Amino acid sequence: MKLLDLPHDLRDRRMFGFFDDFEWYLSPHRWTSLAADAGASVAAGASSTGGAVLLTTGAVDNNECAVATTQRPYRPADDKPILFEARLQYTEAAINAANLFAGLADVLGSADLLQDNGNGPRASFHGTGLFKVDGDSVWRCVSARGAVQTITVGTTPAGGTAPQTLRVEIQPLDAINAEVTFYVDDAAVRDVNGQPVKHSVSLAAFPAIQAGVYAKAGSAASEIVSVDYIAAYQLR
Repeated sequence: MKLLDLPHDLRDRRMFGFFDDFEWYLSPHRWTSLAADAGASVAAGASSTGGAVLLTTGAVDNNECAVATTQRPYRPADDKPILFEARLQYTEAAINAANLFAGLADVLGSADLLQDNGNGPRASFHGTGLFKVDGDSVWRCVSARGAVQTITVGTTPAGGTAPQTLRVEIQPLDAINAEVTFYVDDAAVRDVNGQPVKHSVSLAAFPAIQAGVYAKAGSAASEIVSVDYIAAYQLR
């Protein structure tokens, strides 16, 4: 008897989510772009092998842009771990002036996810991710429940000529708490004491969140971030 093999998607049916290589890009569709500032844009990388989306801030200080899922399909909860990963590359147009966030947040597609003038994440939001601020050159980690935020300065250099793969994992520990871990190029992000960064977040009434990448200029030079792919999955 010849047995029918389960298609790949059905073998992974315990999870939902996507892997997007950006062979094409349309907003709004799966993604909605934020590019309201003059000179800012989010567009497919026409000559990028394998597909990419380019985030261009425009040459005005504090200009911003982002690519975020149109819907908010993810919600941290007990027995429902979440994984986010993005491969991206940027070389700063002005030394250490770029601001960047990659991860999951309830306001990822909104203005000022990162505050002006290198002041880091907005005062109140829900989510977690890796970010970099104007005036610094390393990845930082943030986990936020409204105004209650945990921020850890890492030691992993941010940006450069080579792409970096950023990953965030939200692993529920019980019905109340989850542990968040952060990786760059498959290596755990470490704090200034050399310890892997791990955040604890409360799962109670955690709102739905988007996945994506956000960029803000920290000078009058336009920053360009090339996003090769974004993947985000959660256990059903």
